[in-house]
Amino acid sequence: MATLTKSTSILSQFSSLRWLVGLLGSKKQFGWWDCSFLDETGIRFLSTTFPRSARSAAIQATSDAAQRIHDQSLGKVGCYHLFRFPISIEDRLRNAPMEVEAILEKDAALSALAKVAAASIKAPSGPVQIGVEKRILTETSLSELAAHYHSAFTQGIRCYPYFSSETR
Repeated sequence: MATLTKSTSILSQFSSLRWLVGLLGSKKQFGWWDCSFLDETGIRFLSTTFPRSARSAAIQATSDAAQRIHDQSLGKVGCYHLFRFPISIEDRLRNAPMEVEAILEKDAALSALAKVAAASIKAPSGPVQIGVEKRILTETSLSELAAHYHSAFTQGIRCYPYFSSETR
């Protein structure tokens, strides 16, 4: 299992965070979205249809499901979240390598998420603004996102951390 380090690019760290939160929010884990493509069975299933790109297909399908759930809670105008960033960031994220691809189990994902969070918080239920658009690709934002999701998963609540656009 790879861990996220300072030497890992910020885009790779965000890509890996999507994997962790996507896995933990899946139907078989905490049930935030109704798919389970990021576990061992889901990857094996997608490998039959997408033999060379099963992991990419899994993260894309899971991200789409997570995006819908976040957008239902937050709306689409004036805010960004882990599964829907501004287009310029999304384009760059698509090509960023993930450092945690081997994590397929709940406990390992929670542990990795806690390490990214670096601090323990008590996240509120529902939407919570954690920053602004121009600060998305920072270590602080990465840590804030991870801390809120980790807290939500361990508390058994749903928290949707987001970034406000400057024009909101």
